[in-house]
Amino acid sequence: MYDFDKVINRNIPGDLKYEKIAGIDDLLPMWVADMDFQSPKEIRDALVDVATNSVFGYTGADPEYYKIVAEWFKKRYDWEVEKSLIMPLPGVIEGLVCTMRAFTKPDDHVLIFQPVYGMFEKSIRLNGRIPTISELKNVNGRYEVDLEDAEKKIIEDDVKMLFWCSPHNPGGRVWTMEELEAVAGLCARHNVFIVSDEIHADLVLYGKKHIPFAKVPGDYSKNLVVLTSPTKSFNLAGIQAANLIAFDNKVFKMIDHELFATGAFEVNKMGIAATKAAYAYGEEWLEELLKYLEGNIDLVAKELKDTKLKVMPQEATYLVWIDCSALKGDEPFSRTVLKKAHVRVSEGDFFGKSSRDFIRLNVACPRSLVKEALDRIKKLDIW
Repeated sequence: MYDFDKVINRNIPGDLKYEKIAGIDDLLPMWVADMDFQSPKEIRDALVDVATNSVFGYTGADPEYYKIVAEWFKKRYDWEVEKSLIMPLPGVIEGLVCTMRAFTKPDDHVLIFQPVYGMFEKSIRLNGRIPTISELKNVNGRYEVDLEDAEKKIIEDDVKMLFWCSPHNPGGRVWTMEELEAVAGLCARHNVFIVSDEIHADLVLYGKKHIPFAKVPGDYSKNLVVLTSPTKSFNLAGIQAANLIAFDNKVFKMIDHELFATGAFEVNKMGIAATKAAYAYGEEWLEELLKYLEGNIDLVAKELKDTKLKVMPQEATYLVWIDCSALKGDEPFSRTVLKKAHVRVSEGDFFGKSSRDFIRLNVACPRSLVKEALDRIKKLDIW
């Protein structure tokens, strides 16, 4: 029903993903995490309706907004959310930062499991906190939490907060209830506040099921917030809209205070309209998208199977994590593939120093572009 094979012209000023690189006229950008697909028509129509109204005054989320968001969580994850504790905000990073500012002080330690989205570490440092890093274990090509290492570092550094990524970016893991319970128990033992970034929750593949951290058995209400957004799921990154879900009124008010203190306290008019339309009408489009993404991911695994590149099995997201360490080049493979194949990928060390020899390949684009990128990579004179 939906045409995900259609190539959309993104050669427009200011498009970050497609920004020009000097000397490269045939660049294939497969790095930053947005999609090359048209968002659902219902979302586009909702945005046109707002624009046609011609009034762009201050706008807050209306009761229908909270109802639609809560219904999405219930339908997709069987997760009951108290509407009064849903906090709309411009983005997930704003939620991470304001929660960190509310519940930690400068020079406190915040735990992250690397490799992980690079803005975790950057936002910790820029806000005067100190990142405590525990490396995920690669067990047969699949990341697992090293609980022993994490607990040792929590104790040594007197860690106050955990930034958790679920589903995992860049490794594509969908964490099991057993794993979530283990992490929750660890944090409970040491009074560590959990901030769970679940922006990729809707992008779960191959029959896997996302479990919101809030569904872990136990009372973590005073030490947990969950962050979600429709932007990854429906290609709305440029719209900028997210939701923070708290589970205690005091927690809600403390984060709300920080949102106002930093000026990050409103979602724009378009973000409200896009979120409502996405969650009210976008499910059929999303389900077809997920099947298409599985086809693209399968293609990557098939085409790179007999090369020196090791593709980590994906359980979620459209971001394929690839181990390039067997190449043993003089520079990271991300630079080689850009200079010689004109394919731009995300550099591994953005996700942690130990990931220098990895790349992240964004396959949320027409299959013809994925095939073209793979063909260029396979033709490199490095094998």
